[in-house]
Amino acid sequence: MGLPVSENDFYSLHGMWGAYASLVLGRIGNGAGVVIGNVQPPQRGLFIGYKRGSEAPRLLPFIPGTKVGLDASAYVDPDAPAKPLGLQAEFTCFTAQEIRRTITYSGEEWKAGQLSFKVHSFFGSVPDPASADPISLRSSIRPALYVTLCFDNSDQSEPLTGVFGMQGIRRPLSDSTRCSLLGFAHGTEWGFAVLPDESIDEVMDWNAIDAAFNGNRPLRRLASEGVLRFKVNPGEKKEYRIAIGVYRDGVVTSGLRTQTYYSSLFRDLEDVLENALQEASGMLDKALELDKGLEQSDLSEDRKFLLSHAVHSYCANTELLISEKGDPVFIVNEGEYQMMNTLDLTVDQAFFELVYTPWTVKNELDLFRIRSSYTDAYGIAFSHDQGVADCFTPLGTSVYELPRLSECFSYMSFEETLNWVLTASLYVSRTGDTKWFAENQVTLEACLISMKERDRNRDGILDTDSDRCAGGAEITTYDSLDVSLGQARNNLYLAVKTWAAYVCLGALFTRFAPEKRSFIEAAQESAQWAATSVQSRMLEEGYIPAVFESDNRSQIIPAIEGLAYPFICGWPELVADTGPYGSFIRSLQQHLNTVLVPGACLDARSGGWKLSSTSYNTWLSKIFLNQYVAEKILGFSDSRLQRDKIHAKWLRTGSAQWAATDQVHSSDGHDMGSRLYPRLVTAILWYLYR
Repeated sequence: MGLPVSENDFYSLHGMWGAYASLVLGRIGNGAGVVIGNVQPPQRGLFIGYKRGSEAPRLLPFIPGTKVGLDASAYVDPDAPAKPLGLQAEFTCFTAQEIRRTITYSGEEWKAGQLSFKVHSFFGSVPDPASADPISLRSSIRPALYVTLCFDNSDQSEPLTGVFGMQGIRRPLSDSTRCSLLGFAHGTEWGFAVLPDESIDEVMDWNAIDAAFNGNRPLRRLASEGVLRFKVNPGEKKEYRIAIGVYRDGVVTSGLRTQTYYSSLFRDLEDVLENALQEASGMLDKALELDKGLEQSDLSEDRKFLLSHAVHSYCANTELLISEKGDPVFIVNEGEYQMMNTLDLTVDQAFFELVYTPWTVKNELDLFRIRSSYTDAYGIAFSHDQGVADCFTPLGTSVYELPRLSECFSYMSFEETLNWVLTASLYVSRTGDTKWFAENQVTLEACLISMKERDRNRDGILDTDSDRCAGGAEITTYDSLDVSLGQARNNLYLAVKTWAAYVCLGALFTRFAPEKRSFIEAAQESAQWAATSVQSRMLEEGYIPAVFESDNRSQIIPAIEGLAYPFICGWPELVADTGPYGSFIRSLQQHLNTVLVPGACLDARSGGWKLSSTSYNTWLSKIFLNQYVAEKILGFSDSRLQRDKIHAKWLRTGSAQWAATDQVHSSDGHDMGSRLYPRLVTAILWYLYR
């Protein structure tokens, strides 16, 4: 099982769902290990390998050659003659050519020589803490993942010694557990453990690799390197299960005081690791079922990789907290930027969350309404985010948005209002949660009024910037692109998304509040205005310009993006070319057919998708979303859509240092921003929205 990858030198983030922690590995010759409260790859060694008989040890190439912590030289007279600490093991690392790396939905596997190393980090659905029992929550919200090591010494006549360990540890777990666990920890924050076995022992030393393969030394508890040592007899093939876990206790956020949710379920790191090992069989069965489901799907190998890689990074960015009142608070952190619950990511990540954790979508919507809504001169609007690096912003503010700007860091008042409406529409239509709809009906009505107030000339499109801009101009989620996608006012991308919000509001109220006839008619009227306005902008060349100002002639793919929302909400007739907006849909079909050509929105060098003809900064999460619209709604099926091999290679080569990277250069995929990102889970649309 698994998806073999031809380029195997790239980072993966194996996130522990809800813990804002991950096991980071994959770059050959670079650091690897556990990170917590961030997603940046660590500059520490991860030791995985073996020694057979008298042969030199062989290790996987996760050793950057860095020193962590002090060694013996810090404790002795520097002028005194040096004393040897023991034999120095000469080892070699497996080369990229000797390694077979495969990616799975739940994790990944590395094979080299007589070694197999598997990671399982994704286990599927997580129950709502408001209704789940504590026992199931301990299993689902446990901040841990699994490593399975297999050493094959079945055809050898000499014993094999295997190791698994890390730099950065400070204590052996046998000390605190009376040997009920073997392993090591970094303080009380993270560690790894196995259940005791006569073939396993702990090795802690200034040079743990040397100590592991050269005799039996006492534990050097002053050291910062530790490995588990495994003894495999001649003729044996042995498999070991290792749990890696994290733990943060006490208040971990400011602005809104919260603790990690799992700290209400587990007393400490040892409790996490022991529970993980006790339940390993059941959790690994869940992981294998997930892997089996994706492997048996009819997705291409490249799409399976893109989805799996994205899920691992998404989980790494998730954080489930508990307030002082005992309420769950769900956060998705924004990759390298660490912004919390960025609303223009929420609307895209909702597709994934509605499959595995629909309650988190409700939690996010409620938190935005309570903490991030504000009233400007035109009505209700929403902030871009809720803080950064576990620091919540004051009510109605973000860390990103600033006045008197017209590009990056300006306000996204209008688009974030659309995003809240569209996310709410997705949630209610997919779950049928009529109670939540009733509780939020007034807010949805206020959003419609606000949207219409920002359309001063009644053409269904934003033409007025929020007064919070203070003379600047609103922008869109595509903030780092040029004006073709960055400007909010009179923008084609945002115009179609506005149309989608209007039709979703109309359809939502028709289904759940049909007595609100005047509201429904107002939403439908504005939707028709928007559709008519967009169609009227069609040029003789067969496409609609990106911005309806300044004689703009940029060509963009995301003109079609907004069509996804009515379709996924369950109203396909609204996006059918024979439906009530049929001529509008056919105009967008014509537009995409025109722009999806080399030199415009297909990169002339790589052949990959290029969101704008006038910018090389292309975003993979949005490519996946727009591919879905092109295929499932607009009926495109030709070779112009079959560019997944290019997009997958971008992540494994151009952006290899940064796991799932969203913003890449369309010529070769090298990273341009949004590194270590969660939003690429829009790829779920290919798999579970068929």
